[in-house]
Amino acid sequence: MGLSLFATNQSGTSFIGLSSSGYTDGIAVFNYEWTGAVILVFFVVFLLPFYIRSRVYTMPEFLERRFDRRSRYAHSAYTVVAETFIGLSASLYAGGITINLLYPDIPLWVSIAILGLIAGGYTIVGGLTAVVITDAIQAVFIIGGSLAITVLAFTRIDSWSQVEEAAPENAFNLIRPATDPAVPWPGLLTGLFVIGVYYFCMNQLQVQRVLGARSLDHGRLGSLLGGALKLTLLFIIILPATMATALYPNLDNPDRIWPVLAFDLLPIGLRGLVLAALVAALMSTIDSVLNALSTVITMDFVGTLRPDT
Repeated sequence: MGLSLFATNQSGTSFIGLSSSGYTDGIAVFNYEWTGAVILVFFVVFLLPFYIRSRVYTMPEFLERRFDRRSRYAHSAYTVVAETFIGLSASLYAGGITINLLYPDIPLWVSIAILGLIAGGYTIVGGLTAVVITDAIQAVFIIGGSLAITVLAFTRIDSWSQVEEAAPENAFNLIRPATDPAVPWPGLLTGLFVIGVYYFCMNQLQVQRVLGARSLDHGRLGSLLGGALKLTLLFIIILPATMATALYPNLDNPDRIWPVLAFDLLPIGLRGLVLAALVAALMSTIDSVLNALSTVITMDFVGTLRPDT
């Protein structure tokens, strides 16, 4: 469960986004990750016991028990629209871009269609069980591949002072001034925690795994493991991208820094493993979104509007 939470959270868009921000702005983007780990602690202490005891299938269903059916429909509709046009579309696009790096002759829409069909296939056949098992395997690839890039990037630079000279100003400061365009410090107290509480405590995409826990303790331990794994991202994704400012000081498109590191630093066999990790991260988000959407549509709309179906 913890590996699945981690793999879904660290989608392909996170790989691209975290590394790009690490390259252009430094480590400030890590604030999104450590605050998420803190919120997961809050989640397992205060909210998870209510969710497990209620035995609900979806988070909108929990809202109905707490308020009324209108709130259930509203949140269900929002979940379907948001995950389709934000989560799913972004992951499919990032996956298509990655496949284009390997096979530039394949049109983008074909790459996206292939990803969607594969992820949809095993999600339909296996349900949440298949999603969690494949996510756990993919998480191992994600961590192992990213760690390999980190080690090789560190061995390639001449000295740490070379990185400090090439990196942007305040690149190694987590707490930034209120005028900082990336992550101003007031945002740590307001925006990041508000967004994080929704994402980790109310979003069907994430919470559906914990709703399937065998017990409250299993749900707690899985959530805490997912939060602990998030803390490793500073060292295996963000810092390697920041170190890359010394290796590739004039990169045209920062969004490509992670694939560039993989192609340039890794030998052929290991390169395939790491690119498989990137595709695995994309697939883990796609299958999770598909399963979350099917659950919401089935239980919150079909199950309430046509209960005999």
